[in-house]
Amino acid sequence: MVRAIYTPFSHLLPKYSGVDMKSYVIYGPKDLRIEERQERELEADEVRLGLAYGGICGSDMHYYQEGKVGHSVVKEPMVLGHELTGVALEIGQNVNDVSVGDKVAISPALPCGTCDMCLQGDENVCFNMKYLGSAAKRPHTQGAFEERPVVKSRQCVVIPVDADLKLAALAEPYAISLHAVNLGEVASKRVLVFGAGTIGTLAAVAALSEGASEVYVADIQQAALERARELADIQAINANDLQSQISSGELPYFDVVIEASGAPQAFNTALAVLIPKGRLIQVGFLAPAELDMNMVLTKEITIRGAYRFLNEFDKAVTSVLANPKLASAVSATYEFGVAEEAFDASLDKQKHLKVMLCNNEYNS
Repeated sequence: MVRAIYTPFSHLLPKYSGVDMKSYVIYGPKDLRIEERQERELEADEVRLGLAYGGICGSDMHYYQEGKVGHSVVKEPMVLGHELTGVALEIGQNVNDVSVGDKVAISPALPCGTCDMCLQGDENVCFNMKYLGSAAKRPHTQGAFEERPVVKSRQCVVIPVDADLKLAALAEPYAISLHAVNLGEVASKRVLVFGAGTIGTLAAVAALSEGASEVYVADIQQAALERARELADIQAINANDLQSQISSGELPYFDVVIEASGAPQAFNTALAVLIPKGRLIQVGFLAPAELDMNMVLTKEITIRGAYRFLNEFDKAVTSVLANPKLASAVSATYEFGVAEEAFDASLDKQKHLKVMLCNNEYNS
C-alpha cells in the first residue's frame, strides 16, 4: 500500500505497475549503458522520487574509466549515482516525514545501525554499510541515476519549496568535504588543500566556513585553481612550486593539509610542507606508491583517513543552500539519458568542476 497526496506534482505521477524507466548501468571499464529497467513496488519505509539533478562523482568516473574504485570492483551490472535531488512522487505506508510533492536532497548512506561501529557512533565506517552506487559489497548497492529512483525515507532531507535543486545536489560532496575539514580541526589554522577537483574545492570552502585562518589550494591545473578562487577567498598555488616555496621561506609551513587529489606525490609533498605535529587528512583514494613514512615519524605527524561523512549531511544541505555562489561549481548539465558525452566531459578538468545530469521533468 502507498499513500499519494495530490499536489501540484500529482500530474507527474505515472502508473507504476510494469513501468520501465531509463537507468545508467555500468558493466565494466568504458561499458556504460542506458537501459530500461522496470520499477518495483515500494516497501513501507520507502519513497519514489522523480530525479531532478544527479551529480557525476569522482567515484562514478572511476567506475566508468576503470571499472573500480580502490578495492571496489564492478563484478555485476550496477546502476551508478549517489549525488542527487528530486521530487517525492510516491510514499510508503509508514512514511510520515516526507509528503508527495516535497523537494528532497538524498543522503546516499544506509548504515546498518546494529554493528559495533554504528553502536559507537561511527556509522560512516559501518561494517554493513550500503551506499548508493557502490560495488564495495556483493550484491552491489544499486545507485540512483534512474528516472524514478527509490530510496528510504530516512535518506531524504526535505528542502524548501523554493530551493534550488541543482544547488542542493552539491550537498553530498560538500558533506564529504566537511567531514575531512572536521577531522582536521581547522579553526584558526593555516590549511592547504591538495587537488582543486570537487571535493578539494568544497573542502577549501568548508575550511573557511569552519574558521580556518588561511586556506590555500594546490593543483597542477591552472584552470582548476581559477575556478576554486571564484568560489571563496581561497589562495591558489601551483602544486609544482609548493615545496620550493616552503623550503625558500617564501611560504610558511601549514598546520593542516587535506589531501584530495589522490596523487602519491601530493601525499609526500604534504608531509614536507606540514609543520611538525601537523595533521594530514587523506580524503582522496591513493594509487599504490612509495610513501615517505619516515617523515611521519620525524615530524610526529598525525594522519587521518576521511571516508564519506558521519553526521554532516544535514548541515551540508543547509550550507550549500545558503551559499548561492556555489552554483557556479556546476560547470555543465546534460539531459538525462546522455551517457558517454556527460561522463567524458566530467573527465576534462581543464573545462569542468562538476557535471550533472538533469531531468527536465522534475527539476523546476
